[in-house]
Amino acid sequence: MGKIKIVDSDLLDLLEDHSGFRTGHIDKQTGEILMTFEDYDEPEQEEIFEKLEQDPDRYLRIEPIDSHEGFRIMENFVAGLPEGEDRDLLRKVLSWKKPFSNFRSALADMGDLRRQWFDFHDKELRRLATEWLKVEKLDAELVPFNSDPLFFQS
Repeated sequence: MGKIKIVDSDLLDLLEDHSGFRTGHIDKQTGEILMTFEDYDEPEQEEIFEKLEQDPDRYLRIEPIDSHEGFRIMENFVAGLPEGEDRDLLRKVLSWKKPFSNFRSALADMGDLRRQWFDFHDKELRRLATEWLKVEKLDAELVPFNSDPLFFQS
């Protein structure tokens, strides 16, 4: 079996979802991500639960990354910034209560720096996802979303 294709945005989003509202599973054969939602009773959900129960070894549960890892990504971004007011402010924000939301708020008005953050963040999260897939021994490739219905077929 060759590499499976996994939609990057779906996986990266689930790796950061600590809400407990939804759970994702990767189909190890196709790369498709199946999502189940807490307190959501629809026929489609029942079908997914049945699939997961019938062949549990086929699916890999996606666990969110540890919040310490998310914090480390922010720290590394700030450490790589040139000396100046923006770096000082972001470094200070990381020591406050609720550093994740305060970090996002501080970046909201920083224009280009905000874009740099999202690029850095996505690259780091993609690296963590790729490492995790290797640890799980999945021969997978992260690919952008594609609405082509043949996307998940080999």
